[in-house]
Amino acid sequence: MDNYYFGKPRESAYDYSGSEHIDAEKINKKYITEISGEYVFINADNDIFEIGGVLPPHKNHGEYYRLDTSKRSEYHDGKDTLSECTAGGTLRFYTNADRFMLRVKYRGCCLGMHHFCDRGVYGFDMYIGTGTAKKYCGAMMQTFADNPVENAQVLKMPSGEKEVTVEFPLYGGIKTLEIGIPRGAFVAKPAPRTFKPVAFYGSSITQGGCVSRPGSMYSNIICRALDCDNINMGYSGSAFGELYVADWIASRDISAFVMDYDYNSRSVKELDSTHEEFYKTVRAAHSDIPIIIVSHPCFWDVTEGDRKKSGICRRTYLRAKKNGDNVFYVDGGKFFPAPMKDLFCVDNLHPNDLGHYYMAKAIFPVLKSALDR
Repeated sequence: MDNYYFGKPRESAYDYSGSEHIDAEKINKKYITEISGEYVFINADNDIFEIGGVLPPHKNHGEYYRLDTSKRSEYHDGKDTLSECTAGGTLRFYTNADRFMLRVKYRGCCLGMHHFCDRGVYGFDMYIGTGTAKKYCGAMMQTFADNPVENAQVLKMPSGEKEVTVEFPLYGGIKTLEIGIPRGAFVAKPAPRTFKPVAFYGSSITQGGCVSRPGSMYSNIICRALDCDNINMGYSGSAFGELYVADWIASRDISAFVMDYDYNSRSVKELDSTHEEFYKTVRAAHSDIPIIIVSHPCFWDVTEGDRKKSGICRRTYLRAKKNGDNVFYVDGGKFFPAPMKDLFCVDNLHPNDLGHYYMAKAIFPVLKSALDR
């Protein structure tokens, strides 16, 4: 049985009575975008709500962007545009509202991927609760992927005070995001996280391909189980070991790094020349954090190229381990049980929800044990 495989859910001990509860209509006017009917619409980028995973726009030149917006012209191989995708991003706040309206305008979505559910591409997910005891509110979110240009929907919630977590689209970019709070309801800051953010770097699988909704992505599963933000540096069709991405990860205040990078390398030679250097760049800035090196999952008969790439990942791990580093290795070839590996993927390449769940099951205990130490 998998009961409590990710730990028994625990509410945060944070005391909300000591936090400032602000009536929606009395929030700083510079954040109110509209008062319409029963709702006060609030720019999600404000000093009450908390944006995690991606930098709040006011800290990144006004954009929801996964890298440094000011250096966009320096990025290549799709990083300039794919960084608009908000995989791993979250919005959290505390409220007594029994509903709110989420209103988004997209800056672009990766459309036409028929092996990927629209809701996973540009939909949102919502969870209620604190700490690791967040509960999915899926029945209220099933239609929130109707329009890749803009969307608006009222999300109903249980009565009483609660913390809300909204998980952002995986392959869609956000231009503006507003939360409509009913008149008379209050908003307040959410509880502090248990751990600092965990960073992930890798391929389209790391970015969330091809789950049915954002909450099913393996890194989101892990970060909910840890109660931390998810700095997701997954890049579809890319992730070639670019050192400017390593520099960005190195600049962030993180508790751990999951280096899920090898699959998209265009050759064994390219991986051989980049893998260890990427690791060393992040390690130089974070001498003590755990780094989990992961090799790619396989749904097919392992080829000689697969063996060589996995061997390079393991070599980076063994050299770091010999150096005394806080480093761990997870063999992606063992993620899924045989013989029916096709049950875990959508196209013999990208994991489905079940596949991402099994990836989380393999990575989580290693990461959690390392953080607890």
